[in-house]
Amino acid sequence: MIDKNIKLLKILVIAGGWSDEREVSLMSGRNVFSTLKRDKFNVKFLDIKKNNIDQISAFKPDIIFNSLHGEFGEDGGINSFANKNNILITHSGAISSALCFNKRLLKLFLKKELNILSPKEISNKNKFKFPLISKPNWGGSSKGIKFLDNRKELKKKINNHQNLIEEVIYGKELTVTVIENNKKIKSLGVTEIEFDNQHYDYLAKYTKNKSSHFLPARISKSQYDFLMEISKKIFCVCGCKGIARLDYILNSKNRKIYFLELNTHPGLTKLSLAPEQANYQSFSYLNLLKQIITSSL
Repeated sequence: MIDKNIKLLKILVIAGGWSDEREVSLMSGRNVFSTLKRDKFNVKFLDIKKNNIDQISAFKPDIIFNSLHGEFGEDGGINSFANKNNILITHSGAISSALCFNKRLLKLFLKKELNILSPKEISNKNKFKFPLISKPNWGGSSKGIKFLDNRKELKKKINNHQNLIEEVIYGKELTVTVIENNKKIKSLGVTEIEFDNQHYDYLAKYTKNKSSHFLPARISKSQYDFLMEISKKIFCVCGCKGIARLDYILNSKNRKIYFLELNTHPGLTKLSLAPEQANYQSFSYLNLLKQIITSSL
């Protein structure tokens, strides 16, 4: 019955945008659009820019499928626009999106709510050892990440609140996708990511054969089960909806798991981790999209 109902909806897939993740967003959005179109959904595609936002209202969609990444797409901006214009929209709501988009705020929130362990943030007041890692406090796709090897490099970054500077944790990169499946929260699996570069960067994420995915991850059963459970708890406490992907690192020295970030709009490209984990659970790409849509109704 739900399948029939969602096929009657006017769906507008929004992608592109003006963040530095525009290219990935277009890849995700076009993949979503072509899959829904092939299955005879009433769907249109909009490459959104700052000068054509009014085209959303002109199409009069019943629901927006949000394939934007970065600014306006993941920070609650497009959600607020949709709410103001009484249009349904996929993925997490405005407040949840804004919280999860701000890495520093999210880490502090999860420390308070669930006592989640994260890499230590570096300030001028605490002791630290080089190298350190600097990343944009807002944003994804591993853009803008830089390793800092000395105080001169640190000085350029540390007084800018837009940068998040942390201790470097060496170990296994792990990720978990969580979805809402028939109003139940479900973790799809834990993937271990292996790559040759210094970190899991843009090239490793979106270039074929530049990284290797191990699903299930090569970790102990207790670590695997912990990640599956804690990811669902984080999803719920952050008020996420539809889908989210959570990234962790297993410290090779002390064997502790550190939370890195939560992505409320994980990539849906042909190389993305979320569809791969859905497939591991015998959940097709089309069914994943349907689930994201129905969780928003």
